[in-house]
Amino acid sequence: MGVRKNNYLSPMEISHGIELFLRLFLAYLLVEFVLQPYPRGIDRFRDGWRSRYLVYHAFVAGGLTFLFANLWNIVFVLKDPSSLPGLLPGFRDALLYAFVLVAVAHFVIDGVLPNLMAGLRERMNRGEDPDATGIIPEEPVLMGFLAHLAVLFIVLVQLSPQTPVPYPFGSPIELIRIWIVIIAFLLVLHPGGMLVGSIIRSWRKDIDTLEEGGLDHAGRLIGYVERVMIVTFILVNEYTAIGFLIAAKGLFRINDSKRSEYIIVGTMVSFAIAVLIGAAAGYLVYQGGIEQFALYLSELLLGP
Repeated sequence: MGVRKNNYLSPMEISHGIELFLRLFLAYLLVEFVLQPYPRGIDRFRDGWRSRYLVYHAFVAGGLTFLFANLWNIVFVLKDPSSLPGLLPGFRDALLYAFVLVAVAHFVIDGVLPNLMAGLRERMNRGEDPDATGIIPEEPVLMGFLAHLAVLFIVLVQLSPQTPVPYPFGSPIELIRIWIVIIAFLLVLHPGGMLVGSIIRSWRKDIDTLEEGGLDHAGRLIGYVERVMIVTFILVNEYTAIGFLIAAKGLFRINDSKRSEYIIVGTMVSFAIAVLIGAAAGYLVYQGGIEQFALYLSELLLGP
């Protein structure tokens, strides 16, 4: 079937949408994992609607999303204040969708999650494993992520026509590369760490029974450092350094077999997550993956 060139979105138009979505997604990652208002040791899903952090979290989410959605408009206004009247419609739409919609969505989604988690805990406690009582199920977290992602797509659809052209700094492809690198490092830090912990949690109770001590949160910090190093090595095309990192990690031996196996599993999972994210970022940034993806979307989203 032939493609009607006059009725389909160009790769450049798709690139503008991708760049905007990456800004929105970066704001989401910062809100969820960097600017999280819940103090350490506080279960963010425990109190639900009664949580005093919920309103603050929703306000920060809406505010940061509004800021990132209007990033280039703000730059234009700072460079030329006389451009403000022409950009006011864009600010108004971003206020409605990026701030109000995202803030309300965070408030509702994070308020509903505790009920979902309570229901899953109750179902787990009815099962045969009595040790499952303290396990925090991952399904509500995944459901919350997908719900927030759906909201971001709604914001993208509503704000895409307002994306300023030309960009104040470089082209959309160049900016996409920058956002991908930043997002890759954020992903291997906090969501990556949560994924590692989720996978090895079933063995954690066996390790907790051992009396051998260690530095508080040292394992978490080591995981952060090793994943950041792996992504950095991939992005600078130093794959042999990853092998040296794995070899250096293998030099450490622990007499206890259970603890050794636990550390090996955690290390391999951590390395796998970092390699996958780093390889994906490297492909998109250095091997033309962004342009190919934009071309694919432009051919997929044919006009009527």
